[in-house]
Formats: sequence, C-alpha cells, structure tokens
Amino acid sequence: MKDLQPAQQYEDFGSAAEVALGLLREKVGLQYWMITRLAGDELIVLNCVGDSFGIKNGDSMLWTDTLCSRMLAGSGPRVAPRVSEVPAYANAPLAQALGINTYMGAPLTLSDGKLYGTLAGFDREPKRDDLKAQLWLVEMVAGLLGAIVSREKSAGDSATQLVSEGGEVLVDKLTQTFNRRAWDRILVSEEARCARHNHSACVICVDIDTLRAINDAQGRDKGDELLIRTSQILKRACRGYDVVARTGEDEFAILAVECGLKGAKGMFDRINGGFHKENIKASLGIALRNASTGLPRTFEEATNTLLNAKRART
Repeated sequence: MKDLQPAQQYEDFGSAAEVALGLLREKVGLQYWMITRLAGDELIVLNCVGDSFGIKNGDSMLWTDTLCSRMLAGSGPRVAPRVSEVPAYANAPLAQALGINTYMGAPLTLSDGKLYGTLAGFDREPKRDDLKAQLWLVEMVAGLLGAIVSREKSAGDSATQLVSEGGEVLVDKLTQTFNRRAWDRILVSEEARCARHNHSACVICVDIDTLRAINDAQGRDKGDELLIRTSQILKRACRGYDVVARTGEDEFAILAVECGLKGAKGMFDRINGGFHKENIKASLGIALRNASTGLPRTFEEATNTLLNAKRART
C-alpha cells in the first residue's frame, strides 16, 4: 500500500478516497471505513471499504442516528475503543442496529471552515486503548481529503458563477436543478477552465423511461412527483459541488468537475443504486471529457451512450 500523497497528486476526490480508505484499513485496522457527505438531515456514504456492516456507496442514514453526529456535537471522543463505555455512542441507533463496538471518526471540513462530511471507521470487536495512538493518521487523512474537496468545490463554483448573475431564469422551478440554458453555459465555461488547467471531467445523462406513460395514465401531478424524486436521487449521488441540470422534459444531466474514471464510475453506480431503491426505470449514459473535443462533445457522447442503452433494452 502506497502512502497517501499531497492533495494535488490525485486527479479527483474518488481516487484519493480509494487510496485513503485502503491505507486506514491497513495501518489502523477496523473492519469498515467510510467517507461521507452531510446533506440536510442525511449522511450520504460516498466511498467505503469493507463489507462487514452492509453499508455501501450511495447509502444514506439519518444524521441524528449516527455516531458521527454525536462525535461532532462533542458528546463522545473521536476514538472509542469500546463503544459500550461511551453512553452517547452506545445509545446511537446506528450502533445498536449494526453492532458497532469500536468507533473512530474525524470531520471533513472545507477551506472556509464549513462541515462537508466525516471520515469514520467501525469494528464489531472492542479494541485496546492503544488504538488512540492512531488518531493522528485519521485526522491527517481527513485534512488531506478536505483539501481535495475544497479544491474541487472551488472548480465547480467557477463553472457556475456566470449563471448566477444577470436576472435570467436559470433554475428549473419544479426540481430546483439548473435548466437547459444554464447547462449549456456551464459546459462552455467549464470547458474553458479544463482546457487552461488540463483538468478531467465527466458527464452523466439520465432519461426517465416511464414519465410520459405516467403522465398519460395517472396525471401530471404523479409525473411531477417522479421528476422531483429523480432530481433528489441525482443530488444525493453527486458531490455537493457537481452540476445537476434538467435538460429536457424527462432528461437530466450531471457535470462532475475534476472527476476521472474511478470517480465517474462511483457516481454512476450510486445513481443506479438510488433508482433501483426507488423503483425508478431510467436509462443512463456516461462519457469522460476528451481534451481534443471538449465538454459539449462529451455531452453528446454521453447522450449517445444513453440512447444505445435504451435501444438495447427494446
């Protein structure tokens, strides 16, 4: 296992997360490690290693049920070799449901001090107190991951800045995602930045297969509910600084800034998992930015991949 390198050495957050979690599992131990993002009252699992607890990428849990919420509130320490000895942790619904007997955690914070999520490890077996000596490594890794998130968020902010001014309507009222006009502008802006800095990016396209049938059979209200649920799944699957847009009546698109193959695949899998969980039938397409063609062409390629996937099922 190679050591974790400085933040700028990784092409995207997903690549760094994979190395970081593998490093922690090897050096610190514990059966399960996860990196999460706090979204409202939910904690979303972005990356994880280990399968002892049945928590997978894309899963969400109620924030107040987690040990991480108690750690950040100061009700318990960042290292609890024996969860049973910390009442706030022992009483946490997640600890009781999963049989967690050891916990380690640290916040992931952005450069402006805002909380992004957490880095946490669990084990079913209680540990000795010498586990506390490994806290420095967990906190160092959390700091590096926070720096990478901040860098990518800054990149995403620069891509969307131009659509936040001028008084134009650039947000879809129903889903509260960007609309097609905003999407087209963001692609052009982000392509210019990617070309300057040789950054990676990916586009994921989504087409809801059943929207028109639902509108015809059950009415527009039911169709609108489906659109809202779809947009929520996409937002949860993405990083907080990625761009989600409604590009057509039943179509959505995601621009993942500074995202390479591993990060794109993880996002794609989270979206698929969210649709499966909500029993939503949709077609997906994905494409990575090519420096010779740029992001507008990447959007076309992702759309073509989606159409091919749709044809293959008919």
